[in-house]
Amino acid sequence: MSEDSDRYYTVEVPSRGVFKSKGSKFFAYLFHCKDEDSFKGQLDFIKSQESSARHYCWAFRIQNEVTIERSTDDGEPAHTAGTPILRALVSHELVNVGCVVVRYFGGTKLGVPGLIEAYGAAAEDAIRENIRQEKWVTAPLKLQFSYDQLSFVERIVKQADLHVVERKQGLSLTYTLEVVQSQYEEIKDQFEKNHHITLLPSG
Repeated sequence: MSEDSDRYYTVEVPSRGVFKSKGSKFFAYLFHCKDEDSFKGQLDFIKSQESSARHYCWAFRIQNEVTIERSTDDGEPAHTAGTPILRALVSHELVNVGCVVVRYFGGTKLGVPGLIEAYGAAAEDAIRENIRQEKWVTAPLKLQFSYDQLSFVERIVKQADLHVVERKQGLSLTYTLEVVQSQYEEIKDQFEKNHHITLLPSG
């Protein structure tokens, strides 16, 4: 795995976007979600807050082993709502996010091009109102070692710019490290070559 495939982008706080056209109002809600259940919970909350809206169109992208993408037009013509919302998320390379766009009908039909523009623009506005966060795919690495190995471990931690999640001191030292996935085997190998360091199950 390359370093580029370790990197992904998400949002951590919710934001709201707005688009208006011919009396119709489109309010976009962008938020972080870790799985489909957390997305559904936030969708239900938005529906309760915007209970008089005509449509609740949405898309989400959730990344685990693979990236799961879902979208719905919620009664709008096919691919005029969910697809442009999803396209906005993809174009900004966002994952672990959901976007719900609620529509209040203004009495004038917008047609297929108008709907595509409206739902896409509302989603884009919510993205602009947020801050894209750069994240890395990591895996935990847990070490146990004696105090005379401390300088060796700390040197690798510093050289590889590793994040130490936890340091435990007792008769020996136990470190839990967060390692970028593409570097995992290389870092693990450096520690394994030192026979005075024990790799522990990280679960």
